[in-house]
Amino acid sequence: MNILALDIGGSKLIAALLFADDSRFEIFSAAHRNLAIDCRREQLLTLIDDAVAELGNISFERVGITIPGLADSCNGIWVYACFSGIRDFPIVQILSERYGNKPIAIENDVNACALAEKKYGKCRELNDFLWITVSNGIGGGLILNGEVYSGHFGGAAEIGHFVVMDSVDGCQPPIRCGCGHFGCLEAEAAGPGIAKRYAWKLQEQHQSNPTRSTPILSAYTAHKVAELARNGDSLALSVMETTGTLLGKAASYAVNLLNLEAVIFGGGVIQSFDLLLPSLEKSFRTRLFRSANPSVKLEQTGLGYHAGLAGAAAITLF
Repeated sequence: MNILALDIGGSKLIAALLFADDSRFEIFSAAHRNLAIDCRREQLLTLIDDAVAELGNISFERVGITIPGLADSCNGIWVYACFSGIRDFPIVQILSERYGNKPIAIENDVNACALAEKKYGKCRELNDFLWITVSNGIGGGLILNGEVYSGHFGGAAEIGHFVVMDSVDGCQPPIRCGCGHFGCLEAEAAGPGIAKRYAWKLQEQHQSNPTRSTPILSAYTAHKVAELARNGDSLALSVMETTGTLLGKAASYAVNLLNLEAVIFGGGVIQSFDLLLPSLEKSFRTRLFRSANPSVKLEQTGLGYHAGLAGAAAITLF
């Protein structure tokens, strides 16, 4: 069937018209919009309207929405996103009124990506795996016994809030997370944390050698740090190595607890998976209880950049 998919992330919105069934999905058209990190409800709704209008005079039967943070799928509520502050947002009710009361499904973006990986990606034959998104934030989606496991309160697999960095772990203090804690995986290893750690290292370098030009710290992003690492920048390589180490550390805890078949990584930062994998793999294997987990796999998603849209389609089919 034809589906309107809305993939809402930490820094972008994608609206797409696509076809999906139980075995495949195909994107017909898509419209992209940038989101400010502090984007509020009315701004978001305006951007959704604008992106959907760009798709043209489209016909669709259902709507799938993936959101960053906690979702109440039964009641259609975007419960909370710690980095933007959105809370208790009845987005399904609002959009249902705009789209002629068509069926609308909402889910946490990473849960939806995990489901899409099971239906359309590398995990069609797997029943127990964790999907980790590393982007402006970090989230986890858990498939157990072939189905999304949401937990008693709907917040299962929030791996981004594993505390992975203490003050004794490095020369920089742990970063304060949007959830209020210090040293969470999301704060340390998501895009903003990567940029912040690189900026710290530049400052240290400048302080030790004042003849160098003063760095413009706001000019750096995770994407820029990855580019610098590919060009041999030693500070950037160190930052990417640390990021991989922290991701592997968190993934090992999840696998040791749940005895999973695989951990799948997606999201914008994972476009640099080749830079992260050596330290990620080393950190993971060092901490893994190998006797209980002899063949667990660490892999990049097979769905690429459109995993979120595939997830938005997948959740409408249940």
